[in-house]
Amino acid sequence: MDQETANRLYEVGGKLLFLNAPEKLEFGIDYNAWTIGPLFKGVKLIPPGLHFIYFSTTSKEGVQGIRTGFFKYFDVGEIVVREWNPKIEDLYGESELDPSQVERYIINIREFDRNMGPYPLDPPTYYQRWQHLTNHITPGLVKRILPNNGRVSHLPATANEDTAATDNDDGNDDSATDGNSTSASTIRNRRKGQPLEKEEGMEFTPFDLKQSFPSGATGDQVTKWSLDKSWLVKDLLERVYRSDHKLLLGEMQLAFVCLLMAQNFSGFQQWKQIVHLLCSCREMVLDHPTLFVDFLDTLQEQLEECPADFFRDILSENNFIASMLKNLRDVIPQSSTALYTKFNKLKLFLQKRFQWDLPDEEDDENEDDDDAPVVVDLDNPY
Repeated sequence: MDQETANRLYEVGGKLLFLNAPEKLEFGIDYNAWTIGPLFKGVKLIPPGLHFIYFSTTSKEGVQGIRTGFFKYFDVGEIVVREWNPKIEDLYGESELDPSQVERYIINIREFDRNMGPYPLDPPTYYQRWQHLTNHITPGLVKRILPNNGRVSHLPATANEDTAATDNDDGNDDSATDGNSTSASTIRNRRKGQPLEKEEGMEFTPFDLKQSFPSGATGDQVTKWSLDKSWLVKDLLERVYRSDHKLLLGEMQLAFVCLLMAQNFSGFQQWKQIVHLLCSCREMVLDHPTLFVDFLDTLQEQLEECPADFFRDILSENNFIASMLKNLRDVIPQSSTALYTKFNKLKLFLQKRFQWDLPDEEDDENEDDDDAPVVVDLDNPY
């Protein structure tokens, strides 16, 4: 990168001042993670937009702790100051920092320049992948779902925090996803033999897939909308997402990033809920095919980021992915060329990446025949 380009990016890019962090802390932003040294003071040249900053301590025995982090929208040239609190091995809250001291840091930001690492933009692959993974997430979604300044927590919610809001506010270089093998075991351990608790400060949109019909519905309506979740999708779009399906997909993306990058169980649960919802909408596929084209794009981009063990052990557990994609295939109308093209593209990707095949419709019919009841003629049993 030439000096002129570097100077221009310095003025446009955001800066994160990360003070007093201990040596050997794992520190990351988006897809980039490092084990930091004693001189580390933060990151510069951060592209404007949404980013996820995270960290985890390492014990004397070399055991890495749970990742903690926060989402932050960086405006052009914005400077953010965070400071490490050694007593709790976490960051001080923003309200705990001295405002006058923070202002001095911002004014004298160039004094820290040589100890701030540049956000990796060359080659641009990781940043482009991050953009694709988060392109529907808005500041309003982050504010509503993560009201504690974008923080992703692993602490269980207290009783009075367990009702989610539904308002309409819109060093050594390591791979940031190397922790995903840990993620798979972490999610498994959270599920086995433990109550499924929502983490503190996580306010994903609540909805019940078993109550997918309107209040006062007739028996026929209950049957119809229990099999076809289109009414529930329409209700959520109108009531929560301002009739913008990209905000619904944005919540799906936010849930997935919380799962992938922070091993967050609430994110895993919400991601499964939304995938199940959108794979069960016969009427909605006919009325709003664009939603499902965008959904398939989003789903494939997410699965492209999954390590093989994560896909096999977590996302495919109890045949979740297979049953959901079968549901979706069965509701795609034959006249929808665009949707069939997207669906077949996803099938080919799964075959190539994970050696995983979705059974053809003929295979499903054969399975159904094998499981069908046998009719016996009692008058002539032989």
